[in-house]
Amino acid sequence: MMHKFFKKSVFLRIGVLLFVGWIILEVAPSFAQSNNIPAAVNSCIPKAQVARTELIGSTAAQDKSYYLLAAYEQGDPIASDLIISIANKSCRREFYNPTGDRLALASAVPQTVARQLTLKRYQREIKRIGRTAFEQQVKRSSSDRWFDEEAWALQQLGIRSGKANQ
Repeated sequence: MMHKFFKKSVFLRIGVLLFVGWIILEVAPSFAQSNNIPAAVNSCIPKAQVARTELIGSTAAQDKSYYLLAAYEQGDPIASDLIISIANKSCRREFYNPTGDRLALASAVPQTVARQLTLKRYQREIKRIGRTAFEQQVKRSSSDRWFDEEAWALQQLGIRSGKANQ
């Protein structure tokens, strides 16, 4: 009797370990992808193109919530900007730039939204790499002209760039 119990116990433990392993390998990545992204936003992400997303920031204006996401295509280490809006429980893809062309966010969303999302992007980057490193990146930027939302966000952060004032 003890021998059968021991076998069942071993098989049960192995089963539990296999189940936990499956959760880690299969289920956890989808939770990790969400980064607290609301389900309504998640449903608007172009899954055929985007392998992984990170929430950069969000803001609200004109009865809509806007979410700026870093969208990574399969095998591409460089993210593309993706803005999704939510209004009345439905989502809309406002901006997606997989080519990486230099485009103003304000070309697709209201200027106030573009400014707030850019500010959140810069704050996130400062948190990630530090203010000094961020300021150095701004000064070394090859951009010969800053978009309004970029210049505004830098001004809010108290970061000066000769180019930001153009």
